[in-house]
Amino acid sequence: MFKRILVALDGSAASNAGFKSALQLAGDEHAMLAGLHVLDDSSVTLNFEGAYVPAPYVDKLFQSLRQRGREILKQAEAVAKTAGVDMQPVLVESRGQTIAQTILAQARKAKADVIVIGTHGRRGLSRVLMGSDAEAVVRESPVPVLLVRASESAPAKPRAKKAASANEKRTATKRSGAATII
Repeated sequence: MFKRILVALDGSAASNAGFKSALQLAGDEHAMLAGLHVLDDSSVTLNFEGAYVPAPYVDKLFQSLRQRGREILKQAEAVAKTAGVDMQPVLVESRGQTIAQTILAQARKAKADVIVIGTHGRRGLSRVLMGSDAEAVVRESPVPVLLVRASESAPAKPRAKKAASANEKRTATKRSGAATII
């Protein structure tokens, strides 16, 4: 069904979760995987608004960001190769576009059948303040988008079980007529 899968990679836990799912999907579908790292130039320019920053400093910063992007892609390519999946690494600069716009442009260029993105699953005020590149891709994408939420460090279900267990003990105590309060 899917022949070309584009996965966004930035080295975060959410991105790694998305990559893991994309790798599984590519293996199952015998698909080509395009690993995309977007060098977000707006993050650099926004932080320096209204201040003079020497050009050599900005150049060095961009060089460092490019190198980090290459490392992320190289690691992903090695994992894909080990899994028997062909991966094409793609490093692009956003050049004034949002990350979402850049992902969509690369998806069109790669003729991707599906886009895979890891997401933090932010809600409420943090989502409003930080925005969501994943949400913007979903809204504008002409192809299916698979969002993969990063796993949380502490699962919620065991706490729910503990609360249910405590409620069961209280109920059992009330039924037995014992005066012990747990």
